[in-house]
Amino acid sequence: MLTLLCYPLNFPPQILKREWPKNWESFIPDIVGASKTNESLCQNNMSILKLLSEEVFDFSTGQLTQTKAKHLKDTMCSEFCQIFHLCEFVMENSVDENLIGSTLETLLRFLNWIPLGYIFETELIFTLLRKVSSQFAIHEA
Repeated sequence: MLTLLCYPLNFPPQILKREWPKNWESFIPDIVGASKTNESLCQNNMSILKLLSEEVFDFSTGQLTQTKAKHLKDTMCSEFCQIFHLCEFVMENSVDENLIGSTLETLLRFLNWIPLGYIFETELIFTLLRKVSSQFAIHEA
């Protein structure tokens, strides 16, 4: 199933909502692992994670049973640490502006439901400040 991760347009979140986590328990570790192998794949996977977050946390009302929606939310929350580490990895290691932009958009979708400790008790803010200041330095030069 890992080859499907290359095609986000052919892999709508509705399919994921049916298959994950029951039939594809390793989805989050799979997508995180695949993302670290290739920056364009990582950018596509960030889009998938962003869309999944939107579907589960923002648009699930009326589309899923309350039990299924709660299960998806609980699973996403319990596995978010892996997604967060991927976002940190990208912010610390990538210079690709498109990937950084996708990662920031993905993080933005998570902000309304992740524990605040991920923002204020990690190096994320300092990493973002370093990234922004280095981008300004590059553009000024």
